[in-house]
Amino acid sequence: MKTPGGYRREVIAVGIAVLAFVVLLTFSLARLVEIERNTHASSGEGIIWALSQAQYEIHRLILATTLSRPASAEEISLRFDVVLSRLDLLENGPMAAQLAAAGRASVITRARTALLQLEPLIAGSGPDVARYSARLSRTMGQFLEPLGTIANDLMIANRVAEGERRSSYNASIVQVIVSILGIMVTGGFLIFRLVRSLGDAAAAEAQVRQEKSFLDRVMNASGEGIAAFDRALVCTHWNERMTELLGVSAGERLGRKLPALDPLFDETTLRRVLLGEEVYAVPDAREEGRYLEHLAFPIRHNGSITGGILVLRDVTERHNAQRERQLREVYRDFVTMVSHQFRTPLAVIDSTVHRMMRRGALMDGPEINTRAMTIRGAVSGLSRLMDSTLTAERIDAGQMELRLRETDLMQLLSDIRARFVDLAPERTITLEADGLALLSCDQVLLDQALGNLLGNALKYSPPEKSVSIRISENDRTVSIAVTDYGVGIPVSEQGRVFERFFRASNATTVKGSGIGLYTARQIARLHGGDITVASSPGETTFTMSLPKQMEAR
Repeated sequence: MKTPGGYRREVIAVGIAVLAFVVLLTFSLARLVEIERNTHASSGEGIIWALSQAQYEIHRLILATTLSRPASAEEISLRFDVVLSRLDLLENGPMAAQLAAAGRASVITRARTALLQLEPLIAGSGPDVARYSARLSRTMGQFLEPLGTIANDLMIANRVAEGERRSSYNASIVQVIVSILGIMVTGGFLIFRLVRSLGDAAAAEAQVRQEKSFLDRVMNASGEGIAAFDRALVCTHWNERMTELLGVSAGERLGRKLPALDPLFDETTLRRVLLGEEVYAVPDAREEGRYLEHLAFPIRHNGSITGGILVLRDVTERHNAQRERQLREVYRDFVTMVSHQFRTPLAVIDSTVHRMMRRGALMDGPEINTRAMTIRGAVSGLSRLMDSTLTAERIDAGQMELRLRETDLMQLLSDIRARFVDLAPERTITLEADGLALLSCDQVLLDQALGNLLGNALKYSPPEKSVSIRISENDRTVSIAVTDYGVGIPVSEQGRVFERFFRASNATTVKGSGIGLYTARQIARLHGGDITVASSPGETTFTMSLPKQMEAR
């Protein structure tokens, strides 16, 4: 396996080869363009031919006028025009620049000017050639030698330039050949690297396929359902166990957004995973009676979160085992509670009945009433204990259904107060209300919950202290605050007072089961409300908050 340093060296080598390939190719193209341009460059032979022709035609013009039998005027005129055209070509044509570069343009200009000055004389003499023959020979003859000299000089310069061009051409050819060799070498290296890279890529792809196959086998062999998703929440993996747990195949899941597939895949939860959180969801009850829990955690690559993994477990057996264990604990606690809490009221009833039997007709009306109230109080306590216990069990089992109806809360609390005053006439219970409170509730359950709160307030406060009930409301909720002035609840234990069978450490001397507050809170939550506690030494307030209207469920 290559190290990062080895990869860097290979990348640098390939980069240098590519750069060299581009440089050599560019250089070769530039040299070829230069060769092409030099090949088509003017060789100078055209101007030499033109000079020779001009010299030749001047010589023929002179001969035409000096022969023993001079040429006709028409032929001399034709020769004159030919000479003039040759001089015009040298002075005004594309060759003028070359003559100017050689510093010989003035000779052509003088020759043409001299010829034009002779034109009127020649034209006016007609067939009398003798009139201008000597002057023509003298005037134009002086240019024969300079024109030859210019032609010879340009021919020599042309040969030198041609030699230089040939040397440059040969050097360019050598450079192009060397560049082509360099291109072939670098190209061969790049082809080698390409072939090798393709081989490495094929090997890497094969390894990835092998690792993916192995990972798939591991994930499918796992007893847990596993799904993966990307940053768009699209499902990218779905193992066989996930199909078994949810009854949907991978083909129906892959490529689709997870939140649209099942309520189990909450979008908010998946977004939290993409922010880097690991999320655990408590077991969720499915329609088929199974309990599934899932764990979601992010996938990171190079420090960035690229998606997430969902792990789904069937914890039905564990949940049932825990439920069974909880039921055993509840049963044990219930038996313990019954053995302790039922004994005292039953003993009170038994002893009171025995006294009444012994005294018989000796008892007067007030004594009979007192004994009967004692029995009634004991029976009432047993009844409340049984109601709370059975209600708690039905709520925990999910078997409690609310029977909602509009209730006058003030009347309900007045009835509860009257019931407790009848059982304990010596106690003071005040009832205050800020307004007329009406709410939708299950009257029987709410009576039980409020009875538990008021019974606790009377039980844990001295007989000489009063207990107050206050009703307050706003647009949507009603609050019932029950306050007593007893021992209070330690701060460290206030968070546990609503646990089943929990009793505060400073209340062990008072008979109680620890189930009343638990049941009251469960009833309040069934109604969409809750109960909170605020306590300090000498004062404790339990406040039940309920919505005025709720839908039956």
